[in-house]
Amino acid sequence: MSEALTQLLAKQEIQEVVIRYARAIDRLDEALLQSVFHPGSTHNHFYEGPSSDPERAATDEDPGDFVRFAMMVLNTYTRTHHQLGNTLVELTGDTSALVETYFTAFHRMRAVDDPLAGPDAFDTEMDFFVAGRYLDKFELRDGHWKIIHRTGMTDWMRLEAASARGMAAMGPDIVGQRHPDDFVYKLPTL
Repeated sequence: MSEALTQLLAKQEIQEVVIRYARAIDRLDEALLQSVFHPGSTHNHFYEGPSSDPERAATDEDPGDFVRFAMMVLNTYTRTHHQLGNTLVELTGDTSALVETYFTAFHRMRAVDDPLAGPDAFDTEMDFFVAGRYLDKFELRDGHWKIIHRTGMTDWMRLEAASARGMAAMGPDIVGQRHPDDFVYKLPTL
């Protein structure tokens, strides 16, 4: 296989890992989220520490890894939506790459009277928007490209009163759900 084709296939696999990360976050798919990180990977994006380390014990102060932290925080929202933008993949060797991906994320925060609301909840639901970039180091191990370090950069944030005009009229079968209820998990059986 030519070097150009090998590089193109590596870049495609890396982009698909970034896309699976967004699906895992929005669908609250813990197993899928764990799958995008190599063992021993680290994280610095709203959580600093291991990315995915199921063996590391959680404490009251530390959930143990980013994956558990993300599941805990995202459960305080009724829905999220991460939109990925520009992705630049720079292969830095046969088994390493630096990747910059722009993102914009929406989070519907639960109101303070919801038992699943987070500690920063308001009296009413709120819409929290954040945009920035994922700066990732990837490695190829055992034939698979995965993240070995992520640093998240925040470029802007916005918080405003919740608005969902028209959502109540939509049937539940066409509204995004979380794992395993979302339609995307039913596609293979159609």
